[in-house]
Amino acid sequence: MMAVVLGAAAPAADTTPANIVVGTHVDLSGPLAPLGAAVRNGLALAFDEINAKGGINWRKVRLIASDNGYNPRKAVGIVKNFLRVGVFAVLSPVGTPPVAKTMPLVLNSGMLHLFPFASVEETYLPAQPLEFAIDLPVAQQIGVGLKAILAARGALKVGVLYRGDALGEAALKGATDELAAEGARPVATQSYRPGELNFTAALASLHEAGAELVVLGSVPQEAITAMQQAGAQNWLPVFLCDAACYVPELPPLGGSAVSGLYAVAATPIPYPDDKDAKLRAWVRRYEQRFGTVASAQAFRAYLNARLFAEALRRAGPDSTQRHVARVFELMSPWKDPDYGGIPVVFTPHDHVGFRTGFLAQVRNGRWTTLTGALPTRLRAH
Repeated sequence: MMAVVLGAAAPAADTTPANIVVGTHVDLSGPLAPLGAAVRNGLALAFDEINAKGGINWRKVRLIASDNGYNPRKAVGIVKNFLRVGVFAVLSPVGTPPVAKTMPLVLNSGMLHLFPFASVEETYLPAQPLEFAIDLPVAQQIGVGLKAILAARGALKVGVLYRGDALGEAALKGATDELAAEGARPVATQSYRPGELNFTAALASLHEAGAELVVLGSVPQEAITAMQQAGAQNWLPVFLCDAACYVPELPPLGGSAVSGLYAVAATPIPYPDDKDAKLRAWVRRYEQRFGTVASAQAFRAYLNARLFAEALRRAGPDSTQRHVARVFELMSPWKDPDYGGIPVVFTPHDHVGFRTGFLAQVRNGRWTTLTGALPTRLRAH
């Protein structure tokens, strides 16, 4: 059974005793289109495998995956359609502006809002009964990554280049807060309009201010372009990005210009030569099914779907959204039985699944994991 229904049109059957409708809105045509496609694919693969084994408590899963184009207004229309067709949960939506705009609508409707790929603080603060996040928030990603780099390389003057939206502002906050904790502050900050790709003047300003490390609050293409333009100015600072840059396409697209870029992530990129046999087999299934390279985001979405399915299974065949939410809080810590990884931990007062991540760097044309789990300043709320 094909689990995924593309587009905003409603399927014929809503959530019923025979099936569960899960919705997601991802960017398939805007600046995060590769990420959006990867998330959609990961969810679809997981639910197809679950359905092939009989579903969840004898119910099949139907996934509606709609293109939000990284546009908040379009995302609102999609979520309103989810309400009309009886979606049980919105799972792993993509894009900070679309998620920020639609999340209140989802929660006010009584749907679960689960594991978004977005940096908006409201996805985890304050904890709400039907809202759960997985990834370490962008501000904490930047904070723990910056702390690790400065500890390893010594005191460096830090500048910030960030897009003028919630993602970029979260990166700025992470850098500013971490430096403040060490009694320092950025030597300069430069913002830019989302989608802008001319950073020459902004980079020159950061260079003139003496920045030796530049925090990027950017999506992958912007990060690549910024590093290319810095190289064209014969300026080679250390660069640090959040997990949005941790995609397998970035090193080959950026070439030598992105060598040395750091990022913080919690889910490793599933390379086809990974030492773990189960992960290698997963990569083969994914790439054969979709004809594209597997990414950490695709794998995370796949694991998110399996986590949701496990909570739904434990909640029972007649479960409500609140029953499933309570199961999430009680089943922690949770590791995927096949793939392991950093434990996912929820409590009644803290709905952020990850408290930490690892530091990775672009080396020899691919991402290389440098550390184990890093300490974080994030606390339960």
